[in-house]
Amino acid sequence: MKKIYLALMCMASLSLMTACGDKKSDKGDAKDENKTEEVADNDGQDVDEEEMEAQPTSDESEVWGDPYEAEFLDLSAFSKSGDFKPAPVVLFEDTLSEDAESAGELPSKWDIREGSAEIGLSGGHYFIKMMGGNTVLFPKESGNEFLPSEYTLEFQFMFGKDVWYHVYFYNSEEEEVGNFTTWLYSAEWNFAKTDDEWMHGDKGELDKLLNKDGWNHFAASFDNGNMKLFVNGKRIANLPNIKQATSFTITGDGADGESHYIRNIRICK
Repeated sequence: MKKIYLALMCMASLSLMTACGDKKSDKGDAKDENKTEEVADNDGQDVDEEEMEAQPTSDESEVWGDPYEAEFLDLSAFSKSGDFKPAPVVLFEDTLSEDAESAGELPSKWDIREGSAEIGLSGGHYFIKMMGGNTVLFPKESGNEFLPSEYTLEFQFMFGKDVWYHVYFYNSEEEEVGNFTTWLYSAEWNFAKTDDEWMHGDKGELDKLLNKDGWNHFAASFDNGNMKLFVNGKRIANLPNIKQATSFTITGDGADGESHYIRNIRICK
């Protein structure tokens, strides 16, 4: 009788342990299922965020000129229809001709004060790719007494991602006496009237004048103290009594070789 009682107690214990084990297993399976669902949700969220980060913003997608696809400007027609008129006598001109340039080489008519630059080629047309961070270019053998009391300066440029262009003007002592900065939606300028007095200005909504994915034209005209600035043939500033500049540089801010391009640079008197 005692043996039978012990046997029954053992069987009851085994049944209870099995039932508890099944409950724990069910809970564990439920937890695993919940965890799997959470991971799946998180994975989906991570993918969405990564996809969102990979997508360019509206500004980035709109602002990306490609010199290998864009049409080149007709400067003769351009100057006839616009406010800007180049002076008659050419002091310096770089048309980036086939005889003087080779793709992948340094631009033959330019010194590089900072950064790097090389020649690009598209459809038989050459252009200068500004590379290597902030790239600063100025004409070879121009010296500190290059710009006369009357001159026009012009060049073409193209916008890419986060692109800024600067034109700096210096006197014979290499002191800055003026600068012009442009990016896609705005421009600003600062020019000295005296050592202590400067004129400052900006042009908002410049995007109405600019070609977002093609070539654009910048020009400056100086006539015995009066400076005029032009974008795509339209005058955007008229500054009186400005100090004389005798040299200049063209700078690509953050130039990366994929977004800063210039061509057809000309200085006349």
